[in-house]
Amino acid sequence: MFDEHASLIKGLTYEHIGLKLTEVQLTQLCRFGDLLLEWNEQLNLTRIIEPKEVILKHFIDSMVLSKFIEGKSFADLGTGAGFPGIPLKILRPDLKVVLLDSLKKRLDFLDIVIEELALQGIKTVHARIEDFGRDGRFRGSFDTVSSRAVARLPVLLEYALPVLKVNGLFLAPKGLQAEEELAESQKALSVVGGKFEDIIHFNFGEGVEHRAVILIRKIQQTASIYPRQAGTPAKKPIK
Repeated sequence: MFDEHASLIKGLTYEHIGLKLTEVQLTQLCRFGDLLLEWNEQLNLTRIIEPKEVILKHFIDSMVLSKFIEGKSFADLGTGAGFPGIPLKILRPDLKVVLLDSLKKRLDFLDIVIEELALQGIKTVHARIEDFGRDGRFRGSFDTVSSRAVARLPVLLEYALPVLKVNGLFLAPKGLQAEEELAESQKALSVVGGKFEDIIHFNFGEGVEHRAVILIRKIQQTASIYPRQAGTPAKKPIK
């Protein structure tokens, strides 16, 4: 199905990201799209099922983060159906990617995607997001972290900053509420050791929600009490 839209994928990637996809990358994205819609019937992975919308609202929306990724290690917190982690791995094969989710059946799907697309240097981790941040294998170990459509920014900061290296970068994709969430996050930033660096706005065309990416730099170690126990950050955000 997505093979029919290969030229659209190629064109939009060049238009919005400025990169020319190889034939391998194009084939991988098309296969990922096919698998996504095939498995969506069983797992309810996404409400977006029209191929052109999948390309713009999932593929391009994910790959645009490649403009900001630093270093080689990347964690996708609450990856869901694999966004932004899978498209970013396809676009940047050099990245070492961890896809975290608390729902095992989503990760089972992503393991199939990884195998079918022959992706190397990428793995899934089944855990609560708070437990991931307290795990010594992952805490303070990533150059760049992102989390898409998981929570508001004050909560995301408590999830993401603990697993970043000092001087690492957190990318928070947001919509029209980006500035509002940033204003809510001043205390959380200081508490978890982050500093606002920039906010970049994107326009992917008519009929597509406004997109912004908030860039947060980790400037000091996060206190060991963060993230708090499972459920607490969402119920009682740092404000």
